[in-house]
Amino acid sequence: MSARVITDIDEVLTTTRAVRRRMDFDRPVARAVVEECLRLAQQAPMGSNLEDWRIVAVDDPTLKRKLSGLYTEVWHQTVERPLASGEAATTTRLSPTVRADPQAQVRQARVLRAVKYLVDHLDRVPVLVVLCSTKPLPQRPVGGTASGYYGSIFPFAWSFQLALRSRGLGSVLATALAHKASGVQAVLGLPAEWRPITLLPVAYTRGVDFRPAARADLADVAFWNGPVEPAGSAPA
Repeated sequence: MSARVITDIDEVLTTTRAVRRRMDFDRPVARAVVEECLRLAQQAPMGSNLEDWRIVAVDDPTLKRKLSGLYTEVWHQTVERPLASGEAATTTRLSPTVRADPQAQVRQARVLRAVKYLVDHLDRVPVLVVLCSTKPLPQRPVGGTASGYYGSIFPFAWSFQLALRSRGLGSVLATALAHKASGVQAVLGLPAEWRPITLLPVAYTRGVDFRPAARADLADVAFWNGPVEPAGSAPA
């Protein structure tokens, strides 16, 4: 196996960030390293004990340019244009101006700039990994089979990201590309039952000194035995 640059599991869990600006576009990523991390990700939990995932790793420059074009279209259609027109749902979800405090506004503005940076440079990322599901499509967006549909592919994605991080590589869940799922299928010649769920750009990172992100106090989001006893409120 390739040498790991981070061996402490807690460090890997707390510093696996969404990497965009710190991707090293000029350092090649060997197929063997990608495949090693994919093998590790295969140990992730899966619904019904079925490997209903299919993975397509892309390092062909022509295919990367085509996927990049689709991603650019998604950015314009779902972020840039709706924000420019003041569309309510997108503004509430993404605009820095509606965040609660100045620090949150700064963080959200930084995130949007980083996303746009990736949009503009996606074709330069050494490897683009497309994760697909072959599970039957859920009839409803939540409940029922929807939990299992997404509950298999995203544990796989997270395990893959953790494995990459431990080896000095970075990635980000570029789920927006699912808006162009049929286009991705056409570009890559995928069977109809291979439904693209997310894209993971993969590159070595410039430096490995990532820090834990700012998060809410655990007592604000975690409770015991219902919604009235916050975490940390009981005597040790």
